[in-house]
Amino acid sequence: MRILLIAALLLPIAAYAEPSAHFAPQAFLAGSCWKGAFPDGKRTDEHCYEWIYGGQFLRDKHTVSGGPSVYAGETIYYWDVATKLVHYLYINVAGGHSRGTVTPKDGVLYFPEEKYSDGKLEQTYRSQWRRDGDDAYIAISELKVGDGWKEAWRIRMQRQK
Repeated sequence: MRILLIAALLLPIAAYAEPSAHFAPQAFLAGSCWKGAFPDGKRTDEHCYEWIYGGQFLRDKHTVSGGPSVYAGETIYYWDVATKLVHYLYINVAGGHSRGTVTPKDGVLYFPEEKYSDGKLEQTYRSQWRRDGDDAYIAISELKVGDGWKEAWRIRMQRQK
């Protein structure tokens, strides 16, 4: 009887052993850490991706080092049935957060315009990530300034071995 109970509890885990197909455009990120230098050459950004809950979600823990203090944040990517899009929730050590979507198109992951707020600062931003070979991607982030957009940074993220 005990074996049947254990098997029944593990069955849902086994059923979700493979990552959700909805994450196929982002799957290359999972299981690796990726690191790149900001344009100032002083700070680095490191993102570590892992599947959680049997591949139903993708977690990104990131740390920015080299500045006056260490900055860290975490993003959880999830499939939203109603919109049929991958959504994300981002939170950080400053109490900041944002929510948005990820849209893949022609090999690029687009993060459309969204708002970030930490109670003191509010910004409107958008980003795109483009693969650069098997072990790198280029991340471009832009901030809304007036009626236009200004590139905030462009970082080449390299897979860490």
